[in-house]
Amino acid sequence: MTELIESPTTSGTTPRSYEVKTYGCQMNVHDSERLSGLLDDAGYVQANTDDQADVVVFNTCAVRENADNRLYGNLGQLAKVKENHPGLQIAVGGCMAQKDRDTIVKKAPWVDVVFGTHNMGSLPALLERARHNEEAQVEILESLDVFPSTLPSRRESQHSGWVSISVGCNNTCTFCIVPALRGKERDRRPGDILAEIEAVVADGAIEVTLLGQNVNSYGVEFGDRGAFAKLLRACG
Repeated sequence: MTELIESPTTSGTTPRSYEVKTYGCQMNVHDSERLSGLLDDAGYVQANTDDQADVVVFNTCAVRENADNRLYGNLGQLAKVKENHPGLQIAVGGCMAQKDRDTIVKKAPWVDVVFGTHNMGSLPALLERARHNEEAQVEILESLDVFPSTLPSRRESQHSGWVSISVGCNNTCTFCIVPALRGKERDRRPGDILAEIEAVVADGAIEVTLLGQNVNSYGVEFGDRGAFAKLLRACG
């Protein structure tokens, strides 16, 4: 069942603005472009650099050092801003949200939305639900809801583009938390990847980066160990 989302406005007529802050890897940069695209489609507008956004989204990392301190430090600063900015909403997504879940709203109860790596597409609905119910919304899924590359996108660069070929990893390396946060490997079909590359190039990109937690294993999900090499040849 599709959840209806009202067009977000401030003071009745002005569209609500947003800012997406990205921590971590290139995949997070790719995901943040999708989050921006989702908010654009939902009627939000990107905030000007010098203005305080009505919605601040943190796309977080749980791998790189001091990620926790950096996030909670920024959330602490926004707590004071929120006191003077009625209607400000704060959303936390990404790998740390997938890991910490309810802990985030316990440590920072002024956060409005927590969503994980598997349900980025739910962000606009969660923001609207939090605003309507006037309480924090925490939604974490255990498996991928929609492949991120099927979501709308606002690319940061006109000249380069990120294209995800897979999400997740099947390895169980002792030192790595990624499989626990991104799930088992899910591979996109080559035709879908090539179609997105063509669309990105048609939109002006002259450089395309293929992304995945473990691109060398691309194809394992549909039984073709040579799929990555074939994909690279097809891209050329």
